Amino acid sequence: MPVLRFLASLFLLVAVITLAADITPRLSGAGAFTPTSLAKHWADIAPATLASAKARIGSATAPAVWDFIIQPLISMPTFLLFGVLGVLSGYAGRRRHKVNIYIN
Repeated sequence: MPVLRFLASLFLLVAVITLAADITPRLSGAGAFTPTSLAKHWADIAPATLASAKARIGSATAPAVWDFIIQPLISMPTFLLFGVLGVLSGYAGRRRHKVNIYIN
């Protein structure tokens, strides 16, 4: 599916950009490699939406969904999370070979 392959390229692009942003201080000698989580990026860019997403998910489902499923996911390093999403969507959107089972 072309949509999944397109999403895979976008996810992998985000993964590379965030990895480059995280590794730049280490390469320039300014500090150690510290991966930034998606929650940190989200809180820096739009903290109100992070709080409203937590409140909405808590009200629509059990509060344990945020605590045990979503919070650990967005606490992962951003490059790792988007890299995994890119690989999974690329695998799901791969071109499949048609197998003719009636060939003798």
